[in-house]
Amino acid sequence: MKKIKKKFIWKINLNSEIDRARFFTFLAFVGIITILAWQSDDAYHGYVMAKHFVEGDGFVYNIGERSSASSCPLFTLVIAAAYFVTREMFFTSLIVCIAFSAAAYLILVYKFCKTKEQILMSFFALTGSTAFVSYTTSGLENSMLFFLSALFLKLYFDHDRFTGKQMLQLALVFSAIALTRMDAVLMFIPVIVYVYLAKREKTSFFNAVWIGLAGLLPFILWELFSLFYFGFPFPNTAYVKLGTDIALIEYMKRGVWYGIFTLLNDLLVILIPAIFMAVTVFMKKVKYLYLSAGLLLYVFYIIYIGGDFMMGRHFTVIFLISVCGLNVLFNKENEDFVKIRKCQMLYFLFVIIGMVYTHTFASVIGSQYLFGHEIGSSISDEREVYQRTTGLYNNVRSLITKGDLCIRDTWNYQSTDEVRELGLIGNITDNSPGILVYYNSDLYLNDTYGLGDPFLSKLPAIKDENWRVGHMKRKLPEGYRETIQFGENVIENQDLAEYYDVIHFITRGDLFDKERIRAIIDWNLGKYDYLIDNYAASLSE
Repeated sequence: MKKIKKKFIWKINLNSEIDRARFFTFLAFVGIITILAWQSDDAYHGYVMAKHFVEGDGFVYNIGERSSASSCPLFTLVIAAAYFVTREMFFTSLIVCIAFSAAAYLILVYKFCKTKEQILMSFFALTGSTAFVSYTTSGLENSMLFFLSALFLKLYFDHDRFTGKQMLQLALVFSAIALTRMDAVLMFIPVIVYVYLAKREKTSFFNAVWIGLAGLLPFILWELFSLFYFGFPFPNTAYVKLGTDIALIEYMKRGVWYGIFTLLNDLLVILIPAIFMAVTVFMKKVKYLYLSAGLLLYVFYIIYIGGDFMMGRHFTVIFLISVCGLNVLFNKENEDFVKIRKCQMLYFLFVIIGMVYTHTFASVIGSQYLFGHEIGSSISDEREVYQRTTGLYNNVRSLITKGDLCIRDTWNYQSTDEVRELGLIGNITDNSPGILVYYNSDLYLNDTYGLGDPFLSKLPAIKDENWRVGHMKRKLPEGYRETIQFGENVIENQDLAEYYDVIHFITRGDLFDKERIRAIIDWNLGKYDYLIDNYAASLSE
């Protein structure tokens, strides 16, 4: 026991400046993200599913209807596992997020930072980014992506050539990333291709293909399960984003605007990835160029999808990857030391400039006068909007002074009170946010955004001037609200009534019914698309 204790103390003991820097910056990092911890309303779409799953009501958004409102199934299942132990969601989910973010920081400072200067610059870069700090918690999947990305990079930079076992490890982490957020794999595809095609060690191409498929097996199995259980290969939120009929050029304009908005509010989260990509081109190192190619691919993807309504969120993972990559490039054992030193000094200078700008001028230039932080704006700092009721500090204070969490005060409960008073089965409201649904999860609740509604999400979106990516309302068909309220299909449009019956059968019918399986196949082959086309044509008449 004494030997084990001594060994443990030696590991965290502070024998050197580097060890001290790692230990104390880690404590400071965890302290900062804990003090500033908060939760996004959108996180509660997944939390509702986690809660229902643990309580035996299925992996569903509304009880009795198999629909996924979570775009991050692996993270949602981790939350469910933690909730199973504690049966409390607010503090439990924040602990999970903090743990993932802290683990990512540990990998960064212990595996990629070799000097005290690197550790300090990494600490200041990460804590100097408003967006990164915001999404170390938030309840969204970013924290898990931080950890998995750092783990992937560790495996990638540990080797120059890869054995079959090492290739399998990379593929498994790649699969976990896909399960956490499917589109996040774009950042790692060039690296995976590079390793499997050019950096194999004693592994034939044929065997490499099988190793890759074995590594992707968790993701493949999830997709098959999703198709069978929900009836669709993608989460409901994906169909909400796809069915908008907005021109690609408009999405791309919004994506560019999203980047500009983020830059004005948080210089570091944009600047450091740009520096990393520029340095890799300057150094002409193939291993880093493939990593940069993945980041650039993801930037183009962000522009392609119109960015996001949450300031900086989609840039935070490429930001962390860039910080890790720069530290590996700047290690002393790297050749071209003169070039490295010049780039390192420039990087340190930009970190300082970025911190000063973000925490002084950005609040005035980027937010207060140009955009504001109203909840209805197309892009906003979501933490600033929600932290009053979802921030950890405010909820602890509310629990001490009032005996309850103030997160419950985020939304007005009048709409749900009316449903109960009228004795309705459920309701479709103009706005049923995740937190509202979570605290009324015994009711069937959806809104015209359709994030948890397997029927509405497939209908054409209504475009308004201030549209938000992923949050575009659908026109409520005549009779649909009454259909949900009373449980009988009274939709007036005959094409939609038939389409609703198909969706209803897929999401509520017997899982193993052969006719249901046939309906799932037919829907995914597009055999019911004509019903939506007929409805869309009727709207334009």
